[in-house]
Amino acid sequence: MTESKELFFSILPIFIIRSGFAILCGALIGIERERKGKPAGFRTNTLICLGSCLYMLVSEFIFQRVGTGSGDLTRIASQVVTGIGFLGAGTIIQSRGTITGLTSAATIWVVAGIGLFIGAGFPWLGLLCTILVFFSLVVLAKIEPKLLGKCHFVECEILFSDDGGRTRAELASTLAEHDIDISALDFSKVDNGKSRLKLSFCDKHPSHGRYIAELWRVSGIVEVTKAKSNSNHIT
Repeated sequence: MTESKELFFSILPIFIIRSGFAILCGALIGIERERKGKPAGFRTNTLICLGSCLYMLVSEFIFQRVGTGSGDLTRIASQVVTGIGFLGAGTIIQSRGTITGLTSAATIWVVAGIGLFIGAGFPWLGLLCTILVFFSLVVLAKIEPKLLGKCHFVECEILFSDDGGRTRAELASTLAEHDIDISALDFSKVDNGKSRLKLSFCDKHPSHGRYIAELWRVSGIVEVTKAKSNSNHIT
């Protein structure tokens, strides 16, 4: 059994409006995530928001078609909340004892909620939620240094064995997991087949420099030493 022509055209405006809002809201948040190179970026957040919206829409349409007493509209929302947890868990990377990706996982969870809001018939509230999330991701990130205080930067030198580039690649991978700009890293060769990496990290805020401890777990690391500090930098 398929929907009649009359039914199709009666629900089409609702479908287009809510789906369009879901795509817009998911895309706005996804663009911000994509620009920061997060695993859940533009397409992922767009599809999550649209998918959540579609689940609510199909639940509503079936409920309207079959009649009162034939279903629970809140059940689909609870199932989406449960299922989205597995997708969020996939963005959390447990690497060498350090957990990263929590913000991406939280964003996925919120985007799914926005999709449910829109699918349930509250597109403008969904857009308002998107603005709040965007504010949290962009604006709060900019004022965070003012709330936590200026960073105290320390220059660090890492001496490692240049064994065919394996240690260098592992170092780059470890630093990339913590949003370190790989292109700005200063590698240089020294004697006896060893290389040196120079970088700066904040030793005032624990979350900003926790990756330094991870570097000791990279195979081929010979020495990690602090050079000079520069407290004028701000994150």
